[in-house]
Amino acid sequence: MAAGRTGGTKHACFLSKRVMMLMVLLLVSGCRGHGFGDEDHVEVEGIGSSCMESERRALLAIKSDMYDPDNWFSSWTGKDCCGWRGVACDHTTGHVTKLDLRYPYTYDVRDISDIMETMGGSKVNPSLQELKHLKYLDLSMNNFSGAPVPTMIASLVHLEYLNLSYAMFDGLIPPQFENLSNLHYFDLHGWYGYHLHVDDLDWLSRIPSLKYLDMSKVNLSKATNWFYVINSIPALEVLRLSHADLPYVPSPLPPFNLTAIATLYLSGNSNVTSAMLRWLSNATSLEKLVLSGCWSLTIESAQVALLNLKKLDLSDNSLEGEILEILNNVSSSSSLKHLDLRWNQLSGDIPETIGDLQSLQFLYLGCNAINGQIPKTIGRLHQLQVLGMSYNNLSGQIPMTMGGLCNLINLSLSNNNIGGELSNLFDGLSTCSHRASLSSLILEGNNLSGIIPTSMGQLSQLYTVDLSSNSLVGNITEAHFSNLTNLSKFIIASNSLNVILPNDWLPPFSASIIDMSFCHLGGKFPDWIQTQQQLQILHLFGVGVSGSLPVWFSDFSKGLKYLNLSSNYLTGRLPSAPQFILDLSNNSFVGPIPLGFAEATNLSLLILSYNHINGSLSLFFCNMHLLRMLDLSNNHLIGEAPDCLNSFPTILRSLHLNSNNLHGIIPSFLKHCKQLITLDFGENKLSGKIPTWIGRNLSSLKVLSLRSNLLYGTIPVNIVSLSSLQVLDLSSNNLFGSLPSSLGNLSAMVEKQNDTWSKFRPFIYQHESILITTKGSNLNYTTILWLVTCIDLSNNHLSGEIPKELTKLLGLRFLNLSNNHLTGRIPEKMGDMKQLESLDLSVNSLTGEIPSSFSSMHFLARLNLSYNNLSGKIPTSGQLSTFDSWTYVGNKDLCGTPLPACPVYRTPPDARVKDDEQLERLLEYTSIVVGFVVGFWLFIGTLIMKQTIRFAFFRRIDKTSDWIHVQNSILQEI
Repeated sequence: MAAGRTGGTKHACFLSKRVMMLMVLLLVSGCRGHGFGDEDHVEVEGIGSSCMESERRALLAIKSDMYDPDNWFSSWTGKDCCGWRGVACDHTTGHVTKLDLRYPYTYDVRDISDIMETMGGSKVNPSLQELKHLKYLDLSMNNFSGAPVPTMIASLVHLEYLNLSYAMFDGLIPPQFENLSNLHYFDLHGWYGYHLHVDDLDWLSRIPSLKYLDMSKVNLSKATNWFYVINSIPALEVLRLSHADLPYVPSPLPPFNLTAIATLYLSGNSNVTSAMLRWLSNATSLEKLVLSGCWSLTIESAQVALLNLKKLDLSDNSLEGEILEILNNVSSSSSLKHLDLRWNQLSGDIPETIGDLQSLQFLYLGCNAINGQIPKTIGRLHQLQVLGMSYNNLSGQIPMTMGGLCNLINLSLSNNNIGGELSNLFDGLSTCSHRASLSSLILEGNNLSGIIPTSMGQLSQLYTVDLSSNSLVGNITEAHFSNLTNLSKFIIASNSLNVILPNDWLPPFSASIIDMSFCHLGGKFPDWIQTQQQLQILHLFGVGVSGSLPVWFSDFSKGLKYLNLSSNYLTGRLPSAPQFILDLSNNSFVGPIPLGFAEATNLSLLILSYNHINGSLSLFFCNMHLLRMLDLSNNHLIGEAPDCLNSFPTILRSLHLNSNNLHGIIPSFLKHCKQLITLDFGENKLSGKIPTWIGRNLSSLKVLSLRSNLLYGTIPVNIVSLSSLQVLDLSSNNLFGSLPSSLGNLSAMVEKQNDTWSKFRPFIYQHESILITTKGSNLNYTTILWLVTCIDLSNNHLSGEIPKELTKLLGLRFLNLSNNHLTGRIPEKMGDMKQLESLDLSVNSLTGEIPSSFSSMHFLARLNLSYNNLSGKIPTSGQLSTFDSWTYVGNKDLCGTPLPACPVYRTPPDARVKDDEQLERLLEYTSIVVGFVVGFWLFIGTLIMKQTIRFAFFRRIDKTSDWIHVQNSILQEI
């Protein structure tokens, strides 16, 4: 019995211990459920982790397949997975309910090439489906390398939040996602270069609780029912379907059902119709409507009256019409804060009613054709933070009322015709009752005059100032910068300003960009520049500084990304190269290219033209794999152009080595530079033949100049494979043979080059300069080079006829075939080349007349047909009547204005009478002869046909003969 009691007591004690442990567990569980957050965890010694072990193992498996920059997963250690970064658990059950694996660093999703180089690849581990209680899953912004969207996610039926945006998934979006019926937030935003798509959207209608849906950059072109499916989800508050290739939706449209819709993005879809916009007029809850880049909209369809609208974006739609039609329509919306009408074709004046939009904070009207003045009522928009009106035709002055816009942060009025002074604006903003907010001021490319007021120095929030390309005058002193402690971008180029700043001046700012080009800085390079340790871009183009660069500048320039000191009077040795762009052209730098340039492997543009650089051209650029442009023209370089062997700048787009003393052949490494746009070896001593790989490999070439060298051989036939070629200059060489008829297939010269949006010309042309012989002189083409079309084959030994196929180049502006051995006639259809501005066919052996079609060339400013064998009368109509005799000299059989008149063969006054007498005499003689011949043969015929007559005739002759004989005898006797 005692033993039994003892055993019972032990058993009771054991039970009581277990009960105590259970109570502790319950207490811990209760504490976790009533007071601890996601990151608060309580562990009891000997009991274990506060998360499920199976889920912890699943998380570790998921981690093993994820890219881990800078040990982002360093907190994923220990037993308590609920405390790991990006993980959260249910307070009661301990199950993992949240997994946030979003890539931890922000970046610009538009720059995919740079991102792919730095971000490692990840995979979605199958263990993800073990986290069956997940409500929140974010895999966005990772690099899943084009893998398909994981179907297993559809098994996580408790998900309420799913974000797969910008994750580099590819392929079909699984229709099994219809199982996620609890989703409130669903983001599938695709990424550039990947092709997410759906075949049908029926599955989406089975997720009725959706409030947020983003399928931008997902190809929905096969989802013909998209409009009806979306309309069947009345809970939707945010819908983003930008650039989704939405199919056309025919009318009639279904009854409006999106009663909760507040944000709608449909940008980049060409099938957004006017009927849809009228349908949206029922969306009384709509606050944000973004329809940029739809292209199918008209200004009438864009006038949707939505009284609660806060944001309206109609940019990039080519809307035509008066801007007041839209502004008057939205002026009734008292809640409108954001209006974007950029990149359209709106015209007319800005109406005074603009001042009624007093809630407006962002107003973008740039890149239109708006004219007139900025209305004074703009000063009533006291909430305005951003005002953009660049690239229009605005005139007048900046209204004084704008000086009261104390909340204005960004003001951009660049590239208009605005004049007047800046005092009203700066003086007004400097007296705001609270500190003026102006951070960015861009007034570049106008007609502003007068001085820059020193009150600018009181706008302490200024970060960007761009007053370039105006007519500002006066001095820039320390007072202009007194309180500009935040100034980072200071651009005053192309004005008549004197920058008077002492060398020991200590600026209150640390700028990243300084551009004072074409201002006056005095003779010495400014020493205060060395205080700008954050400087990335320095432009002192044409500022008049001279002498050698200061000693400190060589090390200082190594931190720059872009340095432009061109068109000054600088001497001495070249400084070290900055990281990306260096322009030291038009100076007097001497000596060879420093060896240190070979280490500047990040250089993108290197421009050293028009200096006194000498020595041989070393292999320094072979390792510059990022080099896009190299210009060493107009120097004193000697030796052969080096041929890089295994390393060369494969992305090189522009190469200028012209006007040096280089010899040898054209380096063959260039065949690997398949992005070349400009290749200029002109005015050297290169020899050999023009290599055929130019036409075979350099398909992007627009400019090919090999002028004034020692090249020989024929013009390669495959040169016409350069379909983008606009300038072909092979003049002053030793080329022979005939002109290839296939030159007429140079397709870039067939049509006129388009001048549309010339203000936004390609970046590469801003640095190009090509010497072209035209209109009787050598001209350097720079800013308009991209519009030039030219063929110059002059001063060679070419022979044969001018191929008629050449006349198909209807977009050609300059043609020079002079000083060759061309023969034959000028093609009759050459006059069809109506864009020709200069035509030189002189010093050849051309024959025949000048085609009358030349009269149709209305743009022809220079014509030279001298020293040929042309003949006939010179056509005088049209443009031909403006040329002098030098155009035609040396053609002995040409006549007419401006040469001596053609000979005229006149008939004498009595010539007609004499001609009539001669005609009568000729007719008389003719009739006698004809009568005699006819009578003779009639008589002879009669004798032959009639025997009696013949006998009588001959008897008569005999009698006559006897009579004559008798008479003759009598006479002799007498």
